[in-house]
Amino acid sequence: MAALTQGEITTARAKALSFLSGNQAGPAQDAGAASGWFPYKPGGQASLEATAWAALALREQKDRAKSAAFFIVGSQNKDGGDSTEPGAGRSDWNSGPAMLSLRLLSAQNDELANHPDVKRSIKKGLVHLLDSRTEFYGAVGRLILLLYKGPGALAYARGWPWHPGCFHWIEPTAYCLMALKFPQVPDVELYDRVIVFANEFITKNVCVDGGWNHGNARTLGSDLPSYRLTTAEALLALQDLRETATVQGAVRYLHGLAGEDSSSLSLAYSALALSAYDVSVDKELSYLLKRQAPDGSFNNAIVQTAVAALALEAKLKPERHILRKSGSKS
Repeated sequence: MAALTQGEITTARAKALSFLSGNQAGPAQDAGAASGWFPYKPGGQASLEATAWAALALREQKDRAKSAAFFIVGSQNKDGGDSTEPGAGRSDWNSGPAMLSLRLLSAQNDELANHPDVKRSIKKGLVHLLDSRTEFYGAVGRLILLLYKGPGALAYARGWPWHPGCFHWIEPTAYCLMALKFPQVPDVELYDRVIVFANEFITKNVCVDGGWNHGNARTLGSDLPSYRLTTAEALLALQDLRETATVQGAVRYLHGLAGEDSSSLSLAYSALALSAYDVSVDKELSYLLKRQAPDGSFNNAIVQTAVAALALEAKLKPERHILRKSGSKS
């Protein structure tokens, strides 16, 4: 397989960004305005996940990124979380991508960083992430554990669910961890403890082949296989543990799939994750670009196209990798 040239990657990224910008609802300039959003598919309704990833891919186009950020702020629920689409009901897993995007966009745009509504939204969103983790004990149960076993009884590994009140899963936990870790972990001890428990949930559920399934690594006495997409998402979230045997094993597992073609989204996430660990992604990008449509999209989908654009940017400009972990605190 011939290596892609820088010109091919540049052209592919430009086409992807053009597709994304052409599917943004009329950019607004005020916080809370009901425009600036992106749909999952062209012609669809507003999607928080699509808006979050598209805004990151288009962050160099400051007006578009700013309007998407204001949409995220205006769509935030009263509890600080986000739903699949505005007004869709209770806050769910979309809270992670929305907060990740808003924090990263604010870190690169002084106007957003200093805007009172944006600052308030980030503060509420971070608190929501702390409060929305999967909790296996009700209020009474937690009180009993606290009284009879001490605080240590509540210090157990756990992550985040897809929807409130459900079991925790690898993917929503990865999204929420990224939202807490990027651009830096807030300088509050509580966030450190929450991250430790969520990291532990992911690392203790690594599959025998080295990557991650959707949740448990073993069910009904059988080992479950790893999935490319889930492993890539977990690796993006675990960069603070990059030297551990578990993470290094997962990097080897994911890199071992380089010769396999798969979905656009799994290829894009694989390239984005492996490039964060300084691993070659030439084969993944070669497969990925074969899937790009003439209009610049991948599968005519906003999220897939946005993540692909970010992966292509990481190849072109490694120093601008938006999800490469830094060690400092904010």
